[in-house]
Amino acid sequence: MNKSQEFIIRFWPLAALLTAMAATPPSVLAAEVQMPEVVVSAKSDKSLKPVVSTRLKTSDTAALLSDEPGVSLQTGGGVSSLPVVNGLGDDRLMVCVDCMEITSACANHMNPPLSYLPPSNVGSISVNAGVTPVSMGGDNIGGTIVVESVAPVFASNGKKVVQNGSISSYYRSNNHARGVSVTSSVANNNLSFGVTASHDRASDYFDGHGNRVTSTYYESNNLGLTLAAKTDSGVITVKAGHQSIPDQGFVNQWMDMIDNDASFINAGYKASYDWGKLDASAYWQNTWHKMDSGREKLEFPLKMPHMPMETRGINIGYSIKPEFRISSNSLLRIGNEYHRFTLDDLWPPVAGSMTMSPNSFLNIYNGERDRFVLFAEWESRPNDQLTTIVGVRNEQVRMDTGDVHGYKDSNGMSPMVTNYKRDSDAFNLLDRRRTDSNWDISAMAKLEPSKTASYELGYARKTRSPNLYERYAWSTMWMCSGMLGWFGDGNGYLGNPDLKPEVAHTISISADFHDSDKRDYEVKVAPFYTYVNDYIGVEYFGASTSGTRNILRFVNQDAALYGINISGKTSLWKSGGFGSGKIGGTIGYVHGKNLDTGNSLYHQMPLNLRMTIEQQISGWTNVVEVQVVDKKSNIEPLRLEPKTSGYALVNLRTAYQYKNLKLDLGVMNLFDKFYYLPLGGVNYDQSLEASGKPLYFDALAGQGRSFMIGMTQSF
Repeated sequence: MNKSQEFIIRFWPLAALLTAMAATPPSVLAAEVQMPEVVVSAKSDKSLKPVVSTRLKTSDTAALLSDEPGVSLQTGGGVSSLPVVNGLGDDRLMVCVDCMEITSACANHMNPPLSYLPPSNVGSISVNAGVTPVSMGGDNIGGTIVVESVAPVFASNGKKVVQNGSISSYYRSNNHARGVSVTSSVANNNLSFGVTASHDRASDYFDGHGNRVTSTYYESNNLGLTLAAKTDSGVITVKAGHQSIPDQGFVNQWMDMIDNDASFINAGYKASYDWGKLDASAYWQNTWHKMDSGREKLEFPLKMPHMPMETRGINIGYSIKPEFRISSNSLLRIGNEYHRFTLDDLWPPVAGSMTMSPNSFLNIYNGERDRFVLFAEWESRPNDQLTTIVGVRNEQVRMDTGDVHGYKDSNGMSPMVTNYKRDSDAFNLLDRRRTDSNWDISAMAKLEPSKTASYELGYARKTRSPNLYERYAWSTMWMCSGMLGWFGDGNGYLGNPDLKPEVAHTISISADFHDSDKRDYEVKVAPFYTYVNDYIGVEYFGASTSGTRNILRFVNQDAALYGINISGKTSLWKSGGFGSGKIGGTIGYVHGKNLDTGNSLYHQMPLNLRMTIEQQISGWTNVVEVQVVDKKSNIEPLRLEPKTSGYALVNLRTAYQYKNLKLDLGVMNLFDKFYYLPLGGVNYDQSLEASGKPLYFDALAGQGRSFMIGMTQSF
């Protein structure tokens, strides 16, 4: 019995209940409920703006942000890409999923935070880049992404009980991606209970030349429960869920994910009082994660050997954030937060192997990372035109890890055995406990001199401590160091216990011009500059066994990033036989430079443009989307980053809404364009030596043309 069958059998009674509830005749429902569209924000005032739903074209929650100014995606698995904001990504961003701060429990970051919430269950996403209020999170230098699942629904307008639900499915032709999601809830005036479930699956995709890109398959299963209760002052919400990913290929990594089982429970309380507001939450999240050479890497011609890797990560935390109304025009926010992440990363022995037995390889053992947080923030509105926010935040970050050893723990004739012993002994003699005292400061001002213009100016000092792998990955051997790295570049990585926290100083300015209602037109221009002291970069340590890749050691350096994001929209027509139409788009440019080496920072998105023309008429929504990306010539030579050519893609989508039924159709990459992904890393599968051919490392090609169809029935 495979993992998918086990998941279905385990939860089939719940699935039956969902179907029964969803099939309730509309006549007994208290109200029609539509699935909420994804909403995104890139503004410091936390306001949200609606965007066209992109769920049809992706099973990856991070991809819901791909249309936002300054946001790009670093390629991972099919449901596990890593968002990059203004040139800073992965752990340099704080990602909160339903108030949980989840740390990736994987040496290759195959299970990033956004992979734990499927797109079908997303209620809202907010992106706050660069200069952000200290109340929105610390331990990052690039910004904050906050994701919330669909909010609980309560009965209203005198109704005793309200029931609602939806069934949604889709199919994408290129990689035979298919999926189904079900939501259902029942509520009265004071209690609400909801259930969500989803299944997503895909084979390998094909590039614009019709070539199969191996190790891009995936399968993901998710189940979520929500119980909410109203009190006199607010709402108590308890959420729980489970995820099973039995397979996910990673074409730009040595390993694939062969199992990821994760469970969570969190509780939150939001309330309003005479003195202000209270936002409190607590959570627990547990992940069991396994990697190995996936089914395609084991096949000819790749012929990768088995190398099992097992990880367990646990996230525990809480936050208490009261907001006090000091006067009619000022607020004081204070907060206390705690986050603990523990990690055990071991590699079981391989039977019959001379080098990968008889012991388990302890990569990170009893790893601990604790954050203790206090902050205070003052928001003031001295007049109708000006709003200011000033805050300070301190985080005490404590890290430690236990003793380690390699597959063999005694000296022997083999140099590999000697290296195991040498490296682990040197590591175990170290005092590995580290404590960082990190200070964040933010100051922002927003001026609205009229109803048609606003200006924002901000400065932030933000700090991020290294992760456990950056400090504690200990083996200098190519075979072991090559198993570590979330960069998709095929290189090996070595930790550095003496790393200092990154400290970023960011200045941002924005000007927003719009009509008084922000309906007819809006143009926003937002340049930024970031200087990073003690940026965690890399230095050369050694060469791979074949000599085609490098072993790189994490080291502190200085860096600078600057760029500009331009976004806008305007109405084209409003009436007549063509319905209404509008055009919108974004332009993004970022350049990151290592000030110590003079080289470009790794994975910087080239100049890019996205433009969308949308028409709405008689229940139809028609979209033409154009994406243009410049060539990538600024690369990081130590990581052997490949250059990529420029390209242009055209996508078409249409949707028809009839009462509670929605039909989606579309085609991505209409002209079947062949192109390389600027942030895709290398095609590691393609580079593996086969039939005596030398190793080579091409950039990763993007997906060719794909036809899509989806349907959602709401009840």
